[in-house]
Amino acid sequence: MEVKSTELENAIREVTEAVDTYGTPVWIAHVPSRVRRLVPAKIKADLIASARPSEGWRKPQDGKNDIMSWAKENVYELVTIKQLAEIGEISDATARKIVTDRPDIFVKREGRQYEVRDPQADRKAEKK
Repeated sequence: MEVKSTELENAIREVTEAVDTYGTPVWIAHVPSRVRRLVPAKIKADLIASARPSEGWRKPQDGKNDIMSWAKENVYELVTIKQLAEIGEISDATARKIVTDRPDIFVKREGRQYEVRDPQADRKAEKK
């Protein structure tokens, strides 16, 4: 399949404008796949490498960081998975994974509640 130079130039311009306007990764939703396929991978990689993050776009890591910061400030608080998901603006499944991965911070209590703990303080208290 041979691509005409004007067709290639138009595709590159469309992808460039979308990346500039929407940022990454949202730009991809605004460019048809047939146009994306026309642009060489090297050009797309260069555009994406210099692109700004899409506005309002959050990664699960952002939510985890928010939850961990909140936990440091709210030791001994009782919290549910749903509340943690709201704090981190993440899905319930991602919040549940964070709780499962950090049993030293989120200790299971009655029902569906978890107590926020300070693992360093707990270790110091055990040594005494």
